[in-house]
Order: sequence, then C-alpha cells, then structure tokens
Amino acid sequence: MTKHILCFSGGKDSTAMLITLLQQQKPIDDILYIDTGDWMWKSAKEHLQQVEQKLDVTITKLDVSDDIRKGFLRWGFPSFLNRWCTGIKRDVMGAYIKDKYGEKESLIQYIGYCADECKRIDRDIYTKYKAEYPLVEAGITTKQALQICKEHGFTFGGVYEHHSHYNCWMCPLQTMDEVQYIHDHLPKYWEQLRDMQYMTDGYYNNGYSVFDLEKKFWTKNHEQLRSNRMNARRKYNKRRSAKND
Repeated sequence: MTKHILCFSGGKDSTAMLITLLQQQKPIDDILYIDTGDWMWKSAKEHLQQVEQKLDVTITKLDVSDDIRKGFLRWGFPSFLNRWCTGIKRDVMGAYIKDKYGEKESLIQYIGYCADECKRIDRDIYTKYKAEYPLVEAGITTKQALQICKEHGFTFGGVYEHHSHYNCWMCPLQTMDEVQYIHDHLPKYWEQLRDMQYMTDGYYNNGYSVFDLEKKFWTKNHEQLRSNRMNARRKYNKRRSAKND
C-alpha cells in the first residue's frame, strides 16, 4: 500500500501545499518537519501549532538541533560547497522513513516546489522515492502560495516582510540585504551570529566573516546618515538664503 509523505519546511510553499492537498482531499499519511532548534526563527514553533490547530493535522517533528550544533562545531558555517546542514536533515528524514515504513514500502513524497520553480525539479535531492509536486501541478506560484497562507491566517511572524524564504534565520546563503536586515533590526540574532563567529575561523557569507559584515553595514549606515545630514543642511541653508534675499 502506497504511503504519502509530505515534506514540511514550515514556510509558505509547504504550508500552501498542505492546504492545497487537504482541499483536494489527497491522501497524507505523514507530515515531516525537521526541527533545527535555535537556528530557526522563533515564530516557527507558533506557526506549527497554528497549522496543526487550524488545519486539524498532526506534524511529526524530527529534532536535529543537537546534530546541527555538533556539525557547526566541526565544519563551521554551511556554504554553497558544503551544505552539511542539508545533509543532516536529509539523513535524519531518510532514517525515520526507513525505520517506520521500511525500504520495501511504496512511498510518494510531496515536495513544495512552486510553478515558477520547475527548474528545481531537475536537481531534486529526493531521488530515492517517487516525488510529486502539488503546487506545480496546480499552477501555484510562490507569490500565490504566500497569498493562500495569508487567506488562512498564517503570518509567519512577519518574516516574509523582510526575507524571501522561511529557512534558518542564520542561513549564510541568504542575500546580503537580508543579512543586513538582521544586523539593523534584530540585534539579539546578530549577537548570536557574533558568538558563533567566535567559535569558528570560517567565513559567514560571500567571503565575509560576521565581523567583516558588521563593519561593512556600520560604514554603509554611517555614510547614509552623513548624506542625510548634509542634504538637510543644504536645504536649511537654501531656505535661509532665500529668506534673507
């Protein structure tokens, strides 16, 4: 008998996928979420509780926080060339599926890629079992996926207002603007990043250490403040000159 496993990241795409499958009354035998502990946004726990309550489902939570901690101590920050954190998630999920369903069990994994992300299917990491892509089949884009979530009352703690993905808040693969948002507006998270940098000699993002980025962002912000101050002074002098004339 075929089992249907939904890979749930907790973000807008996997949440919209779950909503879509429930609306279509498609079979779901298990919803798997990989819990990275303190690496995930603090709003994630609340979001999972809301999903379970509002959609009347049960999410299987696989805790990899200790593995992630040990991995960081061994390899430092993940990177494009060494995404060891993804490897841990994949191995833990694979071990859970094998232990619960066995290797001979027929399995289908629901993956939350959107209709505008079809190119990701060609390099999908879920190659051991058959994969289906409900959002692709339904023609739902990433923008539409977020709208579906909003219509069902899911806000993700406001993360999508400043980040394009709901992955780990400290992910080194996020954009520079997203990293600067953490620096400028989320000081507790930034302090954690600084503490992590003390623990490793590796780079954090795009060849920069956390301290390199701190200097870069401070300089950028300082220059902007200086520019604003000079513009205000020029406007003041212009008004004063016009008044004297």
